[in-house]
Amino acid sequence: MEILIIFKTRNQTLRCANFLRSAGYAASVIDTPLRLYGSCTLSVRCDRAAFSYFYGSAHMFPSFVGAYESSGGKYTRIF
Repeated sequence: MEILIIFKTRNQTLRCANFLRSAGYAASVIDTPLRLYGSCTLSVRCDRAAFSYFYGSAHMFPSFVGAYESSGGKYTRIF
């Protein structure tokens, strides 16, 4: 399952992707699906392990909006 981490700013989106990659997790920057509101149009795609790592440091990203899990083309908010 993939997780999308959503931010209000592009700067923090890119910073988060680099943060996860530097810790050894696979993370990519993708266009945010239109049905997910409140973002800068970019989001970080990662797996659950990377999100767990991010979760412990979410306070470092004040523009963090939320996280969604993708399953069969549907997105469910998980945080």
